[in-house]
Amino acid sequence: MFGYVVPLKDELRIREFEVFRSYYCGLCNEIGKKSYISKVTLTYDMTFLSLLLSSIYLDTDITYKKFCPYKFNRVNIVNTNKYIEYAAHMNIILSNRKLIDNFKDDKSYVSLIFSKIISSKNITSDIESKIKTIDNYLLNTHKLEREKCSSLDEISHDFAKICEEIFDIHGNSAPLRVLGYNIGKWIYILDAFDDIEKDVKKGNYNPLLYRFNYKTSEDVKSFKSRIIDNIEFTLIRCLSEASSAFDLIDIKKNKDILDNIIYLGLDRQTTKVLRGGCCSEKSVRSIRA
Repeated sequence: MFGYVVPLKDELRIREFEVFRSYYCGLCNEIGKKSYISKVTLTYDMTFLSLLLSSIYLDTDITYKKFCPYKFNRVNIVNTNKYIEYAAHMNIILSNRKLIDNFKDDKSYVSLIFSKIISSKNITSDIESKIKTIDNYLLNTHKLEREKCSSLDEISHDFAKICEEIFDIHGNSAPLRVLGYNIGKWIYILDAFDDIEKDVKKGNYNPLLYRFNYKTSEDVKSFKSRIIDNIEFTLIRCLSEASSAFDLIDIKKNKDILDNIIYLGLDRQTTKVLRGGCCSEKSVRSIRA
C-alpha cells in the first residue's frame, strides 16, 4: 500500500498518539523478525490494519519497552499478536509486489534487486491463500494497464478487492470487506492523482490521463484543475461507504484512534493530495518522531 492511511495527529490525545505509535513500532519489530531489511517498507496503512484488527478481536494491548536503533532510544512497543504478525506479512508481500511493479514501469533494476531480497518467512497456508488471491487480482490489473484502460471503476476494482481480501482476515465479516474495498479504491485513485505529474514526465500509464483525455499539449496543472472536482466526488463517495461500513463493526478498544483515522485522517489526506500536493509517507513522518 502507499502510506495515506494515517490519523490526524493534531486531534489525537497524547495517550492516543502513543498507542498508535506503539503499534507502528510493534509492526516494525514484527517485520524485522521476518526480514530485517524489510523494515524499510513499513507503511502507515498496515499500521492501521494491525490496529484495526487487534481492536476488533482482542480485549487489551500489552506493551513493553525496547531499544530502537533508528531513534537511538527506548520506545513503547505493542506485544506481538496474530493480527500484527498478519499485517507484517501483508506489508512485506505488498511491498514486494510494488517493487516488481516499479521495475515493470520504470525498468528500475534497484527495485528488481530489492524485490528479490524483501520477502516473508514462516508463511502459513492461510497467508498463502491470501497471496494467491492478491496475485490473481494484480495479474488482471497489469492486463488492464497494458490495455491502457480508461475506466476508473474497472482499473481500481482489483486493488480494492485486494484490500477487501486483506481486511477480512477470517473471511466472515461483510463490514470489514466493504471497509477494505472502499479504502482500497480510495487509495488507488488518490495515488493516481498524486502521481499525475510524475507519470506524464516518465510516460507511465495513469488511468486518469486516459479517463479524462489528457493531451500532451495540455499543461499538467491545468489538467489536474480540470478533473479535480470529479475525482474529489469519487473519493468522498469511497470514504462515505467506508465510514458506513466502519460504523457496523464492533470495536473493543482504541475506538477514538480509529474514529480519528476514518473520519478525520482520510479526509485530510484527500484534501492535501487534491489541494495541497503530495502527502503520503514523506509528509507524515512526525508519527515516527
